Amino acid sequence: MTSVERTSDGTGDRTPNRECYRCDRDVEPARLFRLVSEPPAALSHDYQTAERLCCPGCAAAMNLSEFAEHLKARARRGEHSTDG
Repeated sequence: MTSVERTSDGTGDRTPNRECYRCDRDVEPARLFRLVSEPPAALSHDYQTAERLCCPGCAAAMNLSEFAEHLKARARRGEHSTDG
């Protein structure tokens, strides 16, 4: 289940928040990570699916870079990120 945010007049979906849910920094939407947490079937009656947006810095702090093959390959080559 994914929540859908509507405009106050009910005319449609509004643009997703541009802030990281962890640090509240404004981030360009194209650079935000979309984190989705879906409970296993056995717990779905107690928990619902959650979706949050976070910046690259907070994603790195949560070690989400572990899932990015190109980042692991860059680290193996000894290259450093130029991202701020």
